[in-house]
Amino acid sequence: MINRHQILDRKSVSEKGYTLIELMVVVAITAIIAGFTMAEINSTSHKLRSTAQTLRAKMQQAKLLAVKDGCNVFVDFDLNGAGGIDSFYTLWRDDDNNNTYSASELIETVDLPSDISFGAVAKADGGPDKSASKTGSTAPTSNIVSFSGDRIRFSPQGTGSQGWAYLHAPNNDSAGTHAVGSNNAGRIQSRYWATNGSTWH
Repeated sequence: MINRHQILDRKSVSEKGYTLIELMVVVAITAIIAGFTMAEINSTSHKLRSTAQTLRAKMQQAKLLAVKDGCNVFVDFDLNGAGGIDSFYTLWRDDDNNNTYSASELIETVDLPSDISFGAVAKADGGPDKSASKTGSTAPTSNIVSFSGDRIRFSPQGTGSQGWAYLHAPNNDSAGTHAVGSNNAGRIQSRYWATNGSTWH
């Protein structure tokens, strides 16, 4: 004959077992979600998006410094002026107002990740067929940094240079093309072209 205490003991064991199963399920689900999250963080698409966001933030920093310090601040994609786009970009303060970089004017140099470059997915491979300004038909593959002199100048009044800098992952076209730009009023913006898409977003 089963008494009341035996029933309670069995119920207690059953409840403990059920709680353990719940815990194991939660741990398993958490591990799966963490796995997907790490895969996304390490993905080329995430790295490309993060690189574009960093460039936008650095452009905003340069604009604010120009206003604060009362001098032109540049974001330079061709620091030595040789006509080739660097694998990094440089923020510098034009202390002597001569529009020419010198080492004492350096604010910061930002390297691109090894698998990210300035440029865009080719139009033939599903890349953009127009600039990020959404006007004209010039594909950015022929003009990967469209700022005059390959650099952006922010003035003490907060105005900027007009143009775009394009970013892509040369070994992974599916990551798309990001563009970060400024207009003459100093408004900074970013856009994205999904590979095989039809417009900038």
